[in-house]
Amino acid sequence: MTRIDHTLSALVLALFGSSLQAAELNVPANAPPIISDYLSMRGANQLPRPTPHQGIDISGPVGMEILAAADGVVRDVEIADCWGPTIVIDHGLGFDSKPLVAVYGHLGHVAVKRGQRVLRGQHVAVLGDNHGSFDCVVGIRHLHFQLGRQWRSGAKGSYWGHVRFLVDGRSGVNPHRYWADGPGRVTCYQPGKRYRSGTLTYPAPCK
Repeated sequence: MTRIDHTLSALVLALFGSSLQAAELNVPANAPPIISDYLSMRGANQLPRPTPHQGIDISGPVGMEILAAADGVVRDVEIADCWGPTIVIDHGLGFDSKPLVAVYGHLGHVAVKRGQRVLRGQHVAVLGDNHGSFDCVVGIRHLHFQLGRQWRSGAKGSYWGHVRFLVDGRSGVNPHRYWADGPGRVTCYQPGKRYRSGTLTYPAPCK
């Protein structure tokens, strides 16, 4: 099938500095779908959320590969009570010189360990058949991908959900600002292609 881009009918909010502007989100037709977007008031199960979504939820089948969105260092790997298997990767500085720390949540098998260096596009996990085992996954198999500026190191205490992994988990960073093809243009990873430092590629493979 010829690869074409299509424009989602809904508008998403793109964060630029201190202002919010409406921007169209362009997703390649062959990319696994985003079923709950950044700041959406509906969850992966399409039910109303009490607070705006702080990441993006990407749907996929059992065994779908999860890819590192950029080069980085694995800071945390944990099977969280509510979130299930979760990875935190420090992707260094974005093109705007601000830290980019990514949480890859609701996973199945994890293929990396703490302290491991990873490359953009590297296989780090797969989606599993455990979406009914963890309450935060709401019974829908998907990757929760969320950006922050600071990962939570050391003792986590009673923190749970995104704030268990990100100090600023309640104020997630808009991932659509950082795609390699430009803001609002979801960028599929292509092996062998060179990408601008400080940008992201889609954390799921495009077929």
